[in-house]
Amino acid sequence: MPKVEVKLWDVERIAETPLSLEELGKILEMLKGDLEEVRGDTIVYEASHDRPDMFSAEGLGRAVGVYKGSRKPVKYVIEDSTTYLDVSKAPEYRPYAYLAIVENLELDEEAVRQIFQLQEKLHATYCGDRELVSVGLYDLDKVKPPIRYVEVENASYRPLGYDSIMSLDEILRKTEKGLKYAHLVRHRRYPLLVDSEGQVLSFPPILNAEDNKVTEETRRVVIDVTGTEPHLMMKVLNIVTTSVSERSRNPVIKKVSIKGASLFPYSPVLEESLVEVKRDYVTSLLGIDPIQVKGPHLLESMGYEIQNLSSESIVVRVPPYRIDVLSYVDVIEDLAISYGYNEFSSVITPPPHFGGVNSLERFAEYLREVMLGLGLQEVLNFMLTDPDILSLVSDEDFVRVKNPKMKTYSAVRNSLIPAILTSVKTNSSKRRKLEIFEVGDVVRLSEGGQPTYTKKLAYGLAGDGYTLTDGLVVLKSLMKTLGINYELRRTSRKALISGRTAEVFVKGESVGIVGEVSPEILISLNILVPITVAEVDLVKLFSALPS
Repeated sequence: MPKVEVKLWDVERIAETPLSLEELGKILEMLKGDLEEVRGDTIVYEASHDRPDMFSAEGLGRAVGVYKGSRKPVKYVIEDSTTYLDVSKAPEYRPYAYLAIVENLELDEEAVRQIFQLQEKLHATYCGDRELVSVGLYDLDKVKPPIRYVEVENASYRPLGYDSIMSLDEILRKTEKGLKYAHLVRHRRYPLLVDSEGQVLSFPPILNAEDNKVTEETRRVVIDVTGTEPHLMMKVLNIVTTSVSERSRNPVIKKVSIKGASLFPYSPVLEESLVEVKRDYVTSLLGIDPIQVKGPHLLESMGYEIQNLSSESIVVRVPPYRIDVLSYVDVIEDLAISYGYNEFSSVITPPPHFGGVNSLERFAEYLREVMLGLGLQEVLNFMLTDPDILSLVSDEDFVRVKNPKMKTYSAVRNSLIPAILTSVKTNSSKRRKLEIFEVGDVVRLSEGGQPTYTKKLAYGLAGDGYTLTDGLVVLKSLMKTLGINYELRRTSRKALISGRTAEVFVKGESVGIVGEVSPEILISLNILVPITVAEVDLVKLFSALPS
């Protein structure tokens, strides 16, 4: 978890209340942080990895003030502006960029230090060390909008912290950040943020410019995020924008319109989300209903605004910087924290029945042993996957994640075959032949569109010489071990070669598929060896086992 360094007096002025070290330490624990070190008026604390809004004094002071009641939760109002960002000529490999403007700032040395600490902590954590998202801040009074995000072969400017003007190639060779992050940009296809007069703001994700840096005299800032994951970028932009606005008694936040291909037409999008929490869910998870015991102020002290309260449910507004709140479970967790974990009874309710291994799980474990005995190696993949791969391979629709952190994990797998193919793609350069399998859960959509869980087994044989015959040998050995009679019927699938694909039937019911992957799919995935794959439904196989 990131360690954050703040000044006690700075946290006090943001929280609008005096604080003792003991009191701050207790509140930090309530906010899932931990006081690590005290050096004079400097405090070092460990922030929870899921609370990036507390990676600087602004977020900590805001949370402490709301918790103590010295200030109310902030309502963010976004004004229109004439500024726009043109991304029509952005680099294809790093195509997204968004801006936000914050005015009426009152900065001093510590405020500037905290803003840049937030930037670096976000870079090191949520931004994937700048690979997914890069953040920059600039003095708007030293910039001439509109701003363009473009791809260039080369350019020159004075990088932040340096006295001399350098070309982009020189920055990559001579500066600390250039040497560290050069792998994130492509030679002679460099991303650049420039204003209407051609002045360079930044060479993202490498280095900002010295000539428009944020100082104690800055009264208006423009914040940029560039990268590859637009949803994550917007969340990071919201955190930085709301944190910077804490450095003003009357902050003015302005949105910037985006011209060119973009997922969002303007930025920032500081929308509050509504979350409904059923009261019986609270009792089910916590054993009691803390709201009934101490009242709804428990949630208000954690930064939520009560939208509606009834005997059956409570609806809260979640501030835009709380990107960790994904569902009602997160709200209930904050409710438990505010109530106090020490207040809960330590008596554990006895289980209503004896525990035991689920019979289907026992069957799945047995199948793992069978596949290992046949000489295949087990692989394990995430249930969340890339929707592009599912669309390429699967014949069926699949569940998509509503608020994904990144596109790579924005769909729930409905088959194990795509994971087998990606495993081959990752490892084929290291081994000439691969014989792998996976046992795992998938989620399919029923005819009514409802998601249903099932467990499957899939295997893949990759390498020169492997054909459908080899896949059928493994299938025959598996079925013979289980004592199950089966039949094969000719069929076709989008990802498999027509005439080299068979559907597996047991007692007249389809339980799986086996076939050779089509060359078109292999080429699109950059796989250079033939692959035979098979997949069977373990729930159906289990029900077909001889008594």
